[in-house]
Amino acid sequence: MDIYDKVAAALGQMLGRLLRLALAAFFVAIFVLVAIYHFAAAGTLSLAIRFGDLYAQLIMAGIFTAAALLALLGLWFIAQAKSAAPATPRVKQPRETQLAALIEAAMAGYDYARKREPAP
Repeated sequence: MDIYDKVAAALGQMLGRLLRLALAAFFVAIFVLVAIYHFAAAGTLSLAIRFGDLYAQLIMAGIFTAAALLALLGLWFIAQAKSAAPATPRVKQPRETQLAALIEAAMAGYDYARKREPAP
């Protein structure tokens, strides 16, 4: 078995796992959409008994609009949190770099001094 066969087997296993995960996510999404549809239909029927057909449709439209706005707001906050994170390390300013170099030099000098033999 050469390296090509090992890479092909590993890639096949990884893609197979990814395909199964994508298929499972697809079916979960379909079932969630069907459940949302049935809950919306039941809610509309329940509201129609109490408020009438027109107001029931308007109430359901308002609920779905509010849910969509909340989801959009959540995505916006997530995007803002990720963009606010610094991509580079904090030690970027010259003063902090100088302080870090000074501390490193002092520790290296202390280490060197401890290893030297005393002069006769």
